[in-house]
Amino acid sequence: MDLSSIAKEINRSNLSWKAGENSKFTGMSEEQAKKMMGTIVDPAFLLKLPIKTHPGFSAPDSFDARQQWPNCKSIGTIRDQANCGSCWAFGTTEAFNDRECIKNYSGKGPQLPLFSAADTTGCCSGFMSCGGSNGCNGGQIGAPWDWFHSTGVVSGAG
Repeated sequence: MDLSSIAKEINRSNLSWKAGENSKFTGMSEEQAKKMMGTIVDPAFLLKLPIKTHPGFSAPDSFDARQQWPNCKSIGTIRDQANCGSCWAFGTTEAFNDRECIKNYSGKGPQLPLFSAADTTGCCSGFMSCGGSNGCNGGQIGAPWDWFHSTGVVSGAG
């Protein structure tokens, strides 16, 4: 099944978004696209989390974090990692940003500035300080959490 067929099949569901081909990948070889998929999955770094159950809890039919925490503009902001395999750094920095805002800034005064995913990409590197992460050449998705705690991350749009 080609990408166009997959998009058409998804779009038949009338979701709130439309599937389609991203022009950023047009003409790109599979090898070129793979370089942008920078998460390195090393079984030694995987955490085995226990399954939690919450008797009596009923999940709502719908939930939108942007509505729940409207003062947290980081929620729903999607940044472009360009031609860099830094999804490991962007994903963790953005999740940290959202959590920090929800905990400390939700409903209060000025907006929390965005933490810099570029700082995480460029500075959270090496085996000892960041679990073998290697900038645009991929990294461990869990490693930046320790780095945020021990070193910190600067704010900035990147």
